[in-house]
Amino acid sequence: MESKTKAGGFQVAVIDREQSKLGMGGTSKTAERLVYYYAEQAEDGALYVQALNGNFVPAGEKTPVEPEKFVERYKPEPLVYFNKVKPAMDELQHNLDKGEAHLKNNNPDKAEASFKKALAVNSENVKAIFGLGIAYLNGGKLEDAGGVFNDIMALNLAFDEEHTHLFNEFGIKMRKAGMLDKAAEYYNKAIKLNENDDHLHFNVARIFFELKNCEKARESLVKALEINPGFTEAGKLLKIVDKMSGEDVKEDKSATD
Repeated sequence: MESKTKAGGFQVAVIDREQSKLGMGGTSKTAERLVYYYAEQAEDGALYVQALNGNFVPAGEKTPVEPEKFVERYKPEPLVYFNKVKPAMDELQHNLDKGEAHLKNNNPDKAEASFKKALAVNSENVKAIFGLGIAYLNGGKLEDAGGVFNDIMALNLAFDEEHTHLFNEFGIKMRKAGMLDKAAEYYNKAIKLNENDDHLHFNVARIFFELKNCEKARESLVKALEINPGFTEAGKLLKIVDKMSGEDVKEDKSATD
């Protein structure tokens, strides 16, 4: 998973000289390959390295490195950072910011274009993937949103605590768009990674509630309340579910929206 700490120290590009043997016996020789990484120091002083993709943008998971190993293994390349890495990261952030602004202004087509530009720089950027999915859902492009759903399900980083807000927004919008089966699969994967998140269980319950499956909805609500007995919305929805055995119940919108 990505580090949950913000950068608090330096950021720099570094080179790692990876060596491998080619051939066998007396004909074998050692080959050296230069690999570029992005390195940063977090607020707690920990060091992390992250591979740079072909566009010189950090991509994939961050790897913690002990200070002694960092000094021994990696060679700083400040010119690469300032001439290539930082401009590429700034461009990526610019497109992410534009996409988010377009979403807030209810311009899903413009948001879609901005997030696609961000993904052209880093196809694994979690914020861009979620942003594109939300833009599709806001624009009613459910088939395209389904494709983004598949990308998210294949990317464990999407379920990291750092992206909780985007994760929840995408799941809620899928549910409201009627993509109930996909939304249930989405939240169930998240629960496997974090079984003690009361809101995940609550969101699953709301999906089962809309599917008229009171038994499953009740199971998820009970679990949410076991984790957080003071979860007011879960308690309200549980009362509604318990009254739905053949009764015509007026829904409490605060619990079901």
